[in-house]
Amino acid sequence: MLEDYYAHDGYDDEAKHKRLLAVQAALEIAKASASSSPPTYGNMSNDLTAAAEYIGNLADAIQAAISK
Repeated sequence: MLEDYYAHDGYDDEAKHKRLLAVQAALEIAKASASSSPPTYGNMSNDLTAAAEYIGNLADAIQAAISK
């Protein structure tokens, strides 16, 4: 999904790569959560709002869990 996000920067930074992987994992979790709800506008809107608000925290938690 985000594989080429840093392609134009020519980055070699391991920290950026690790963050990218954590955000990809968080997006997959958000996507699975959103698709598990009945497909109504209210649910989708709530799921997207929650995902936007918490995606960084979820990525942080994923990185913290991996680092232990």
